[in-house]
Amino acid sequence: MKKKPGFPWNIPIHSFFFFLFFALIFALQVVPRLKADSPTNDEPVDLGDGYYYWLGDVISDIRHPPFAKALQGLPLHFTRLESKIGTRAMTYEGRDAYFLFGLNRDRFEGMVAAGRWVTLLFGLVLGWLLWRITRQGSMVLCFLTLAFWAFEPNLLAFSGLVLSDIPFTCCFLGAVWGFQRALEKPGLSRALWAGFFSGLAVTCKFSGALLAGVFLVLELVRRWDAGKGRGPKPEKIQAVFSRWAAGFLASALWIFVLYLPGTVKMPGHPWPFHFFWDGFSSMAGYSGHPVFFKGVLAPLFYWDYYPTAFLLKSPFSFLILLALVFSLALLRKIQLPAWQWIPPILFFLAMLPFHQIGIREILAVYPFFILLAARGGEWLWQEKSRWGAVTVGALLVFQVASVGLSFPRHISYFNELIPPDKKSYWLGDSNLDIGQDVKRLAKTAEERGWGKVKLAYFGSADPRLYGMDWDYWRESDLAGPQPGWVYVVNDAFFQLGPAFLRKADRISKGWISEMPPTGRIGDTWYYFEIPGRPNLKDSSRVLTSAPFFMTLDRLNQ
Repeated sequence: MKKKPGFPWNIPIHSFFFFLFFALIFALQVVPRLKADSPTNDEPVDLGDGYYYWLGDVISDIRHPPFAKALQGLPLHFTRLESKIGTRAMTYEGRDAYFLFGLNRDRFEGMVAAGRWVTLLFGLVLGWLLWRITRQGSMVLCFLTLAFWAFEPNLLAFSGLVLSDIPFTCCFLGAVWGFQRALEKPGLSRALWAGFFSGLAVTCKFSGALLAGVFLVLELVRRWDAGKGRGPKPEKIQAVFSRWAAGFLASALWIFVLYLPGTVKMPGHPWPFHFFWDGFSSMAGYSGHPVFFKGVLAPLFYWDYYPTAFLLKSPFSFLILLALVFSLALLRKIQLPAWQWIPPILFFLAMLPFHQIGIREILAVYPFFILLAARGGEWLWQEKSRWGAVTVGALLVFQVASVGLSFPRHISYFNELIPPDKKSYWLGDSNLDIGQDVKRLAKTAEERGWGKVKLAYFGSADPRLYGMDWDYWRESDLAGPQPGWVYVVNDAFFQLGPAFLRKADRISKGWISEMPPTGRIGDTWYYFEIPGRPNLKDSSRVLTSAPFFMTLDRLNQ
C-alpha cells in the first residue's frame, strides 16, 4: 500500500499542530505561577545546591542526586550573585537559605523563577515525548494523550517548581521508551539511548534504580511472547548481553561525569562512584519520616497511602478512562502494549512503603497511565454508537473544567470527591501545602490593612520578603486571641508542625483549632482578625511559632 505524503520525518501534520496547541495550553497554566507561587519548602535547598554544584559541591544533600538541581541552578551563574557564606551557616540548608534570602534578598524572586523555567522546559519535553510516542497513531489517540497531559494537575503543579520530580518523570519515560525501541529493533544506538536516559533518571532521583527491574521484566515478557509465537524470533543471548552492557556503560559513564567535579575539591580525590553509592545507600536506608494521612501524623507507612493519593488527586475523567482500559484488557477486548502498563504498575507497587510525602513521589506513573487512558478514550470513540464519541467529549470537557477552575491552585488540587474544607484531613505535605501561598498571604495583608500579625507557620518563605510585618506567638497568646492582632496559620503547621517544631501542638491544638477563621487564602492559610487595640508591651516569653526564621534572623545579624 502506498504511503501518503507526510510532514517532515513522515509525521502526520495534524499531530504536530496538536502538540503545539497543547504545549501552549500547558505553558499558559504554568508560566503565571512561576512568580505568583512563593518559594516552597524544598526549593531554596534544591536551588542553592544546584548553584553550588557548579562550584564543586556535588554532595551537599547526599540523599538527593544533583542532576536536576544542577540544571535548575545553572541560570543563576549568568547573573552576578553573592555566594560567599563564610562561617555563618553550619549546614547546607542554612547555607542555601542565606544564599537565597540573605545575600541575595533583593533578587531571590528572579532566582527562583529562573530555576522554575528549567523545570517547565522538562514538563514540555515530557509532552514532546508523549507526542513522539503517539504521533503515528490515530488522530484521537494523539489528541487525547496530549489533552490529558496538558490538563493533568499534578504534572502542571510540579512543572512550576524547582524540584526534581518533573525532570525525573521525563527521564523515566524516555528511558523506558528507549528500552522498548531497543527491544523492537535491537541496535547499539537505541541501547545507549536507554542507558543514558536511565543514568539521567537515577541522578534526578535514586528511585530511578527501579528501571533495572522494569527492564528485566520487559525483557522476559518479550522473550516469552517470542517463544509463544506472538513476536519476532528472540535474540541470541550474546546480543542481549551486548545490549545490556552498552546501556549499563552509558549509565555508568554519565554518573561518573556528573559526580566528577566533586573529586577535584575533596581531599584525596575520592572515586566519583563513592559519592553516588553513599547517597543511594543513605536514601535506601532512610525511614521514619513523619506521614500525615487521614487526620493522623505518625512515623509510619500505610499501604493505602499512594492508592488513596492517586484516587483523590487525579481528575475523574482520567480515572474513569483508566479503569475502562484495564477492564477492556481483562475482558480481552483490547491489547495493551506491555511497556505502557508494566512500568507504572511495578513502580507504583515498589514505592508503596517508601517516603510517603506526596503524590510527587509516584509522578513517574502518570505519563504511562495517560497513554493508557487515551487508549480507553480511543476505543470508546471508535465504537459504532455515537454515544461513544459523546462520552469521550463529555469526559474531556469535565477534566478541562475541573483542572481549569482549580487554577492557580494546582499543588493543592483534589478531585470532586473531596470538598475544599476536607482536604486538610486526608493528605498533607506536598499534596496540599508546601508554602506556595505566602505571597498571596502578604497581598491579602496589604489589601485588608493588617497592622499587627502573629504568625504560626511551617515553611521557609518569609512573609517579610513581600512586605508583611509579623511577630512570633507569645505565651499570652496561648490563653486566647489578644485584642487588635491578626493571627495567621497554615495547614502544614497543623499537620506537620508537631513532628518538627518544639511544642507546636500547644498552638495547633489550642483555641486556634476550635475558633472559626475570619477567612482563608487559597487552600492553605487561615486568618483570624481580632478587634480591639493591641498590647505592644507584652513581655511574655516568645514561642517558636516560625522557627525557620529564627535561624535565618541569626544568620542575617
